[in-house]
Amino acid sequence: MDAKNVSSFQFDFTPDPRVLIALSHTSMLPMDALCELIDNAIDSFSVAIEQGIEIANPTVWIDLPKKSDLDKGLGMIRIRDNGPGMTPDQAEKAIKAGYSSNNSFDRLGLFGMGFNISTSKFGKITRFCTARLSDDFYTETVIDLEKINETKNYMLEARKIPKNENFVQGTIIEVSSWWPEGNANSGFVRKLIQYGKSKIMQELGRRYATILRKRKIIIVVGGEACEAFEHCVWGSNRYVERNGKQIPARFDIDELVGTKRRCSGCRAIIPDNLTECPLCHSTSIRSIEERITGWVGIQRFDDASKYGIDLIRNGRAIRLQEKSAFFEFVDDLKNVIKDYPIDGPYGRIVGEINLDFVPVDFLKQDFQRSSDEWAQAMKVLRGESSLQPKQPGAENNHSYIFKLYQGYRKVREPGKADMYMGFWDSVQGKAKRIDREKEHEYYEKFLKKLPGYYDDAEWWKLVEEASHPPVDPLVECPKCQTQNLKTADICVGCGCVLKGKQCINPDCAAMIPVTAVVCEICGASQIPEIETPWTCDVCGCSNSSDMMICSKCESPKGTPNPLSKEHLLSESNKYDDLSIDSLTIRLADGSDSLKIKLETYFTKSEIVSYGSRESIPLLTFKEPSVFCVFINPRHAFFSECRVQFEEVLANEIAAYIFDTNRHLVKYPKHTISSIAYSILDKYWLKNIGVGFSIMRERADNLLNHVKQLISVSLPSDDASQLYADMTNEMQKAFVAKLFECGIGLEKVGELKQSGEYLRYVPSEFLIKVYDYNPSAFFNKGVWNVDYEIENEDINAEILRETYEQTLLEYRNSLETLVLFSRFSSNEKLALRKVDAALRHLENKLEGYE
Repeated sequence: MDAKNVSSFQFDFTPDPRVLIALSHTSMLPMDALCELIDNAIDSFSVAIEQGIEIANPTVWIDLPKKSDLDKGLGMIRIRDNGPGMTPDQAEKAIKAGYSSNNSFDRLGLFGMGFNISTSKFGKITRFCTARLSDDFYTETVIDLEKINETKNYMLEARKIPKNENFVQGTIIEVSSWWPEGNANSGFVRKLIQYGKSKIMQELGRRYATILRKRKIIIVVGGEACEAFEHCVWGSNRYVERNGKQIPARFDIDELVGTKRRCSGCRAIIPDNLTECPLCHSTSIRSIEERITGWVGIQRFDDASKYGIDLIRNGRAIRLQEKSAFFEFVDDLKNVIKDYPIDGPYGRIVGEINLDFVPVDFLKQDFQRSSDEWAQAMKVLRGESSLQPKQPGAENNHSYIFKLYQGYRKVREPGKADMYMGFWDSVQGKAKRIDREKEHEYYEKFLKKLPGYYDDAEWWKLVEEASHPPVDPLVECPKCQTQNLKTADICVGCGCVLKGKQCINPDCAAMIPVTAVVCEICGASQIPEIETPWTCDVCGCSNSSDMMICSKCESPKGTPNPLSKEHLLSESNKYDDLSIDSLTIRLADGSDSLKIKLETYFTKSEIVSYGSRESIPLLTFKEPSVFCVFINPRHAFFSECRVQFEEVLANEIAAYIFDTNRHLVKYPKHTISSIAYSILDKYWLKNIGVGFSIMRERADNLLNHVKQLISVSLPSDDASQLYADMTNEMQKAFVAKLFECGIGLEKVGELKQSGEYLRYVPSEFLIKVYDYNPSAFFNKGVWNVDYEIENEDINAEILRETYEQTLLEYRNSLETLVLFSRFSSNEKLALRKVDAALRHLENKLEGYE
C-alpha cells in the first residue's frame, strides 16, 4: 500500500441524543429510582469524610409531589443534601451518563448511569444545583431531554449564581415535567406517590436501616425523619439444645475472608508486583478487605413471607428477605433442592449481612452471583451443601445458616425445646401455640419499643409458660405462716380468715369467710334477698327470687348456658390453622360467593346441651359473613370414626352457601358436596390426612426400631443362615449403610455371626426374616403379642387359625411400610393405608414411644 495515497479523517462518535431517551426506558421500579438519587446524596458524605470535611448532622431531604399536583401536571421531586457540594468540573462529570468515580468500593452510587436513568424515569426536566462552603456561588444546570433530542446538542448551559442564605452548601436535584400518556414512563412517578408517605418512609427505613440505626445520616421525607427498621429477633442469650449442644438464637458475624489489591478504576485484581493496572493503566490501587459482617438469627414469630436475609452493600440493602440464596441448594446436576421451610409454610430465619466487597449489577437490583466474591461469601454463610443433614456433603457444613437450621428448622411443640410462644392446655395436657392475633399484639408493642416487648422478656414468658404445666401458688397465712391453697378462704392451720367479707347484718358486721352463706357469729344468712324472679340461662325456666337453684334443671343461679357463645369462648382456644379471614369460592354460575370469616375454636371440655348426657362434636354460630365454630376434638366422631376437622368445617360452610344461593339449584354443580369439595380443594386439600413427610419419618423410625429388636431376638444361627438370602441389590444397600455408619467391611463377619448385621439391612429384608422365623417377632421379641400359646379350653384348630390370621395381619402391615419406604407415594388413599399400618404396628411394639 502506498502511504502517499492514504488520507485520514475523523468520525464523530458523539451518541445520538435519542440514547438519553432510550436510557429512560430501562426497566426500574419507582422506589429503586428514588434510592438511586438518595445514594448519590449519601455518597457526598463519604466524599466529605475522605476530604476531611466535617458535616454537622448529615441529612438528606426528600420532597414529593401531591396526587393533586400530578393530576394537573405540576409539582416536582426534590432531593437535597447538606454534603460538601461539587466544583463545576465535578458537577459536569456527575451528571454524565456512564461516568464512574474512582472509588467504587466505599460508596453506594457506583455508576453515574444511575443518575440519568432514575431522573429520566420520573420526568423530562432535571434541575441540578450544587454549592461548596468555600465558594460564593452555586452551580446550576438544567437537563431537558426533549430539547436535547430536538436540537441534537449535548452541550448544557451551566450558570454560576451568587449564593443566598437558603443554600450554603450541598446538592439539590429537582425533577419535573412528567411524561405524558403514551410514553413508556407515563405514570411512573404516580406509582411512587401512590405508595403513600408512610409506606415510602417505611421502605427507606428498611433499605437504609444500618446507616439510620447508627445515626450516621438522617433521611427526611416531607419534613419527617425516617426510622430505621428493626428485626424482632430473640436475644443471643437464648438457645435450644440439640444432641447435647446449645445452638444460640443469634450468631454475630465478623469474618475476614481475604484481602485483594484492586484497581480503583476498573476493579481488576492487581498482582503484588505491579504498580499499574494492566487493563486501564490506572495507578490508583487499593488493598480491599473482603470482610463479612452482620448477624443471622431467629425471628420471634414465624411467617409465610416475612423471613429471609437482608443483604447490604455499603449501608444500603440490595436484597431484602433473600430466600433462594440461603434456603435452596443447586447440586452439580443443576437440581434445585428446597431446604427451608419444608415442614410447613412458615419461616423465621432472618438476618442482616454486609457484603461490601461483593460487586452488584449496574442498577443495584442484585449482587453479581456469578462472581468469585459471591461464591466466597455463600461458602461462609450457608456452606457448600444442602442444609438437610442427610444430604451429601452436609457432614462438612459448619456454616452459620446450617447451624441455625439444625436448631430451628421447625416448630414441633411450643416451649423451650423449639423456642416458640404458647400456653399450657390443662384439658389436653399439652402445650399449644398462641394465636396469630396475640403475636400481632406483641409485635405492635415491639414496634412501639415498649419494655419487655422490644427486648424479648415478655415474649420469653410465653415460651416458659408452654414448657411445663403451671403450678398453683400457695398462699401464706399472715398470722401463722401456714401454706394454703390459693382457693382456700380459711387457714388450715389456725382458722384465720384469708378471703373475707363483712356480714350483711349491720348489727354484726363481722369479718367472715367469703364463701360463708351463714354468719357463724350472729347466724344471719349471707344470701341477699332479691324480690325479682330470675331466668335460668341453662334451660330458660323462670324461678322465684328466693330460689337459688333452678326448679327445672337444678342448675345453681348464675350458671351460664353451656352452649352459649360467650361460655364456649371462655372454655376454648382459637385454632389458627383452621381459621380463615376471608373464605370465598367460585359458585356454579361462575360468580364468587360472599366472603365469610371463619373462626375455629377447640373446646377444653365436652359440648353437652341441657337434658342430654351425650356430647356433640361441634357447634356453629352463624352471623352475617362470620362463622364461629366450636369443635370438641376428643369426640368419638373424630377419634374413632377418623373424620377430619377440615371435612366437617367444609360441610358446615357448604350447607350455608347452598342455602343462601338456592337460586342456583338449576345448575348441576350447585350441591352441598360439590361446594364442600371446592372449599377443601382451595384451602385444606393438602392437609387432609397425615402429612407425607411426617408419615415417612414415622415409617422409617418404626422399621429401624424393628431392625434393632430383631437383631437381638432372632437366634444367631438363623441370622447367620439368612445372610445368604440377601440379593445383590440388598447387599449394595447393606454396604452403603455400613459406610454411612462408619463401619468397615472387616466387621461384616463378626456382624453376621452375632446377627447384629440386621440393624443395617434394607427394610425389604425384614420380610424374608419374618417369613423364615415369625415367632422371633412375637412374645416381646418385637411385639408384645403372645404366639403359640397352648390353651386346653380352646379347640386347637380354632387356635391355629387365629394365630395364622395374626401372622398374616402383621406381615401385611409390615409389607405396607416396607413398600412405602421404597416407593413413597403421597396419594391420599395410600397415606391412609400407611397410617393404618403404622397404628397397628406401633400399638404393642416393644420399647417404642
